[in-house]
Amino acid sequence: MIPSRIIGKTTGDNWIGLIDGTYAIILTLLVIELPAIILESIKEVTTRVHSVAALSYLIGVLIVGYFAVFTIVYDIWSYHKALLFDAVKLRLFALSTGWLLFVSSLIPPFYYLVNHYAADAILHADASKEYLIYSRTFLFFLVLVLYLLLAFLAKSEKRQQGQSPERKDDLEILYGTALSKAAITAVLMVTIDGIFYLPPPLGVLILALSTYFRINFFTRQRRPSAGRGR
Repeated sequence: MIPSRIIGKTTGDNWIGLIDGTYAIILTLLVIELPAIILESIKEVTTRVHSVAALSYLIGVLIVGYFAVFTIVYDIWSYHKALLFDAVKLRLFALSTGWLLFVSSLIPPFYYLVNHYAADAILHADASKEYLIYSRTFLFFLVLVLYLLLAFLAKSEKRQQGQSPERKDDLEILYGTALSKAAITAVLMVTIDGIFYLPPPLGVLILALSTYFRINFFTRQRRPSAGRGR
């Protein structure tokens, strides 16, 4: 990382533009790969004997799966950005931001593999199910690592001196919800492929839908005190 004596005094806001741009590229790569896999599927259907219903089902799976992964990446970005505002432990954030962006950048290529093998499994009667399981498991592993890193950063920030009570409460919520999503990801990673098989895109869709709820298994939100705005 560039020393602060070269670039001057740094704050968490210095990384906002970087993470916004990087996550925007990640989301763009997801949508760019979507028509490519759809075109591959159409070519497969036209060159082999497949029904239009099978193609329609496959395209539906790809679009719903894209929505699910888009939602998950968006959720990770929102956590990352919320933690960077008014960050105190800047050295830790300087290191962790690089790792968070690196791991996040691996999601599009591995999700492309998930789509590729999902298409094969649908069109060729589960011929590529084994490779689908491997690629989907690793995709869940990437998301698990990201939520764990975010939970660790929230907990570390809460322990720093100078945090206001309101900020500590917010960080506690971020920690509990991020850790809860990590737990949900771990359960899905183990159960849907290790214990029983769920066809795509049900696994990532379940995880994506969980991001719309404030699920918190580990901490309890304090009631706002009188006079404190929401």
